[in-house]
Amino acid sequence: MKKFAIAAMMIVLLPASAYAQRKGPVTARTDLELKNDAAIDKDYQDTLKRTSNKKPVKQDPWQSVRPSASDTATANTTTNTKR
Repeated sequence: MKKFAIAAMMIVLLPASAYAQRKGPVTARTDLELKNDAAIDKDYQDTLKRTSNKKPVKQDPWQSVRPSASDTATANTTTNTKR
């Protein structure tokens, strides 16, 4: 009888965890919220259009550390002439 009671309790409590994971009811959005969402989305799309047309700027983060191409060419010609 004890085993039957434990099995019955497990069967009863098993769906409780699945019921706890269920999402709440879907709330209806008001017209004002829908208009606000549409305005935010329009602003976002406009921003994407403005920023995507720009060409990417080529940046060198090591520019201040690494010598420029003209400096290396000058350095190579001066070392070759000393030999």
